Amino acid sequence: METQNTPKKKRGLKIALIVLAVVAILVLIAVIYGASLWSSIRQNLIPTVKNPNRESVANLATPSAELFDEALRTDIDYYETGEIQEVPIYEQTKIDKYTITLAIVVQQGQIDSEPRQTDMIFLVSYNQLQQKLSIVSLPRDMLLPTHDYGWKRVGAIYGVGGIGLLINTVNDCFGLGIQDYVYTGTDELSQLADAVNGVPATLTEAEAAYVNEQTGSDLTAGKVRLNGQQAVCHLSDRVSDGKGDLGRAQRQLVLINDTFWYLTDNFDREYLVPLLSVIFKCIRTNFEWDTLFDLAYEITVSNDLTITTVRLPFEDAYSEIALDGAYAILPEIEKNKILLQQALFGKE
Repeated sequence: METQNTPKKKRGLKIALIVLAVVAILVLIAVIYGASLWSSIRQNLIPTVKNPNRESVANLATPSAELFDEALRTDIDYYETGEIQEVPIYEQTKIDKYTITLAIVVQQGQIDSEPRQTDMIFLVSYNQLQQKLSIVSLPRDMLLPTHDYGWKRVGAIYGVGGIGLLINTVNDCFGLGIQDYVYTGTDELSQLADAVNGVPATLTEAEAAYVNEQTGSDLTAGKVRLNGQQAVCHLSDRVSDGKGDLGRAQRQLVLINDTFWYLTDNFDREYLVPLLSVIFKCIRTNFEWDTLFDLAYEITVSNDLTITTVRLPFEDAYSEIALDGAYAILPEIEKNKILLQQALFGKE
């Protein structure tokens, strides 16, 4: 009997070895792909270094007319002057151990294009206990005090010192503990919108006319579905409502909120989770892989998620300044600091 079963045993062993070999190859491919993807995501990593503990820039006086004039006139292409540098992120104490915070920047053009110019800027927090996602939009024309560069518009802060200087500045001005970032480009954002067959929007006649003029489309006012090019154009619109950068920041929040709920209401989780791999191909970040995936997965599958969207500066906490055709938004630092911490961390 034993002799008769030997060939069968050998065949079974051979099949098992083949199956194990195939599995091993698939695992190896997955590991190589994952390593390649993760290597791509963490390109051009911005280092985090010990905080030099310099005097807070929030203590700087509101800029005089002369300082304001200088701030606007030095918002130039720093690549032409050689002044551009990559500022490291300074270590900060975490504000709330249950809340993950990060800065998100969308650059104009491709993700690693030079010179780097911001198109959209957001501060984001996610409270894991409350399952609350808070998104704050920052207008590019908002003036903030910085170390070494004086008062600068937010767009210029990113241009001269990268995401490190941007994070350090908002931490210093508003008492935040942000250490992590994600950035992408408008080209990649357009690809993501196309990957989900477009995103929903409700357009005014002026907004539809703006997108049509810029993209050669024939959209009408009301509920529409925007393809990638149209969505990026709508998000960048700062003229259709006459409210400039403040109007654009608010428009971005509305579209983000509508898109998120559209995806969660109309797509199965089995579809959304694989979509994360598409998203990850289109970003750069300093997040660790497990933290990033767990965060994205938790938000995607949550049944009790709430989303709050707000714009910085808050209403009645800023002034608008114009000089020789140049424009900037001047926030009341202390007032916005209190309101921003309430929005991101629920602090009273």
